[in-house]
This record gives sequence, C-alpha cells and structure tokens, in this order.
Amino acid sequence: MNYLIIFISYRSRRKELISNFLGDFLIYQNPKRGQLIRKRIFEEFNQFIQDHPKETQIHFIAHSLGSLILWDILFSDVISHDDSVLQFRDKLHKLDLVSITTLGSPLLFLKEMLDIDFSIVNSIIDKSSSKNSGNSYKLRWVNIIHSSDLIAYPLKAAIENEISSDLLFCDQYVWQDANGTELTLRNIGQSDMAMVIAAEDAHSSYFYDNLDGAITARIISYNLLGETNKLLQRCITPK
Repeated sequence: MNYLIIFISYRSRRKELISNFLGDFLIYQNPKRGQLIRKRIFEEFNQFIQDHPKETQIHFIAHSLGSLILWDILFSDVISHDDSVLQFRDKLHKLDLVSITTLGSPLLFLKEMLDIDFSIVNSIIDKSSSKNSGNSYKLRWVNIIHSSDLIAYPLKAAIENEISSDLLFCDQYVWQDANGTELTLRNIGQSDMAMVIAAEDAHSSYFYDNLDGAITARIISYNLLGETNKLLQRCITPK
C-alpha cells in the first residue's frame, strides 16, 4: 500500500510539473498565440517609453519562459514580417539597452533543442551608440540559477565562443535549499525525492521574501547599477 501511495504521489507531481513548466511553453510555441503575447508586450513597452520620455536606458528582467520570449523579441531571426517584434526593435534601437537579467531560464536546453546561435547577439549590441555606465561593456547579461531549479541551466560555457567581448555574461547561483523538506530528505539520503519536492519552490524562489530572494535582489541590483566587479567576483564561469 505504501508503494502505491508513493506512485500516485509521483504521478500527481509529474502532471503538476508538466502543467506548470511545459504547458506555457507549448502554448507560446503556437505561432498565433506567441505573436499575440509578443504584441501585448510591445504595447506595454511602447506605453512605458511614452510615459517616460526622458528615460533612455533600458533594462530587461525575465523569468523562466519569459527569457525565451525576451530572446524572440530582441534577437530571433525567424520572426514573420507582420510581427510586432519589428516595431519593438525599431523603438529599442533609439534607446540604450544596458542590461538583461534572466532568472530560472531554460535557454541552454532551448539552445540545444531549437539550435539557437548566440552570435546573433553581437549584431544587436554593435548597434549600441556607446559603451554604457563607464565600463568596457556594451551590454551586461546575468543569468541567475537556483541550485535546485530543474528548469534553469548555466549558459556561459555553451555560448562563450559565440559572444563578443562587448557582452559581459555571467552565470550566478543561488545556493540555498528551496524548502526545509528538501534539506531533510537530502540529509537522509533521499536525493531523488528531495529533487522532486524542491523543484517548484526552487523555480519560484527568486521572488520569495527570504534569503533566496535577498540574494537574487542583490545580484539584480549589481547588474542594474553596473557593479561589474561585484558581478565578476560571484561569476561561476568568469571571463
């Protein structure tokens, strides 16, 4: 009976993980739905720059599937001619894209699955009018990964031969346990169970009002403020 309960629990957890992490991805992959999502984001972006005409520096922060959507908006070369992304980029080129922060990003997995070539980023940052914030980089990109997040992967080692020296790219880890149950299970040797229990909390932990959230907020602040020395000190795969 205990084995049956465990099986049912895993089945429920598996369905929950698929729904939470893959469901939105599959919906976004539908061309019409994806285009509508990007159109909505363009409308919000356009409204922002209209409301803040004196702001010239732009910073993007994206979580999970949002990092793929951001990739499509900024860099994808397989966008149709009627996609609002083209209008988005036209407006962005008149501004200064300073930093990108991705949280819980599956871009490494998607790079392999969709054959994404990160060298396309170079052509975008080459259009930047000047190097920003008094440092030697035209763009800073920080990829934050919770160590128990099954969706997030480090990217630097996979793309370092594709990106130019004008891009500062850092992988940064949040090392805390996602929850107390994960720690307990790992301490008693139940690593697989700990992984399953931690997965959902870890993927959301970047926003929690706890140590995970505080560490994440500090890293984001370093990126926003151009504290490159502090970023490089914590960088998992430094230049």
